[in-house]
Amino acid sequence: MMINTNLYFNELKRYRNFFLAWSISISILIVMELAFYHIFMNEDLAKMMATFFENPFMKNMMTVFGTNLDVLTNALGYYATRSAIYIMLLGTFFSIMLAGRILAREEHEKTAEFLLAKPVTRLEIVWSKLAAFFTYLFLLSVMILVSGSIGLEIFKGESEYRLGAFVIHSFYFFLLMLTFGAMGLFLSLLIKRGRPITSVSIGLIFGGYLIDLLSKATRPASKFGYISPFKFMDSGVLRPDYSLEWWRVLYFLGISIVLIALTFIVYRKKDILV
Repeated sequence: MMINTNLYFNELKRYRNFFLAWSISISILIVMELAFYHIFMNEDLAKMMATFFENPFMKNMMTVFGTNLDVLTNALGYYATRSAIYIMLLGTFFSIMLAGRILAREEHEKTAEFLLAKPVTRLEIVWSKLAAFFTYLFLLSVMILVSGSIGLEIFKGESEYRLGAFVIHSFYFFLLMLTFGAMGLFLSLLIKRGRPITSVSIGLIFGGYLIDLLSKATRPASKFGYISPFKFMDSGVLRPDYSLEWWRVLYFLGISIVLIALTFIVYRKKDILV
């Protein structure tokens, strides 16, 4: 592996504000959502909603989102169902957008000629930019972990939760964001002139999320859910046997490794327009 340190730090500087804006926004949303859990419990809203949840239609609706009243009255269960929506959608969008920009930006801004004229190989370019992407993805995961743990400790009230389950759930988030980031890297090389992949990113994320929801809502569509990465997220944090399952991890890592490998292959052979 060859990383050009100058290029690596330049990429970190280039996307610093982008990272800060997204990470701070996601962290604030996590804490605010957990603050609402505190209100939800203290104002006895859970008891008021008990009959509401007994309605058959609402039961089915809540099943789609993987929740019920028992889950929502537990701090970690609430976090895994409510805050998870923001983290999954915003976190994956951050990941795919950053990855989609990091390789294609030089071509889009017509600075590729300047970069490729330097004594640096294409492999060094990809490794250096990938290293910057992985750094920010790791830092975002840490911020999600920290803000989630702080929010839980402040607003959990009398509810108890397993720290191990929380960490495992956070690691699943990291794997999900990594997978969408790998998609962004590969897709950015397929679009001419390094144009932004914003619309494609939105389609992939919301399309995948809706497929996952539909697969949970109707039995005939359950098998189709496996084409969506969201299907492989495990939010059953209250299960006694909740753990990292090898087949889920293999799915995320397998897709990510294949797409990153294809990125190297395509970038080495790609005609860079200047």
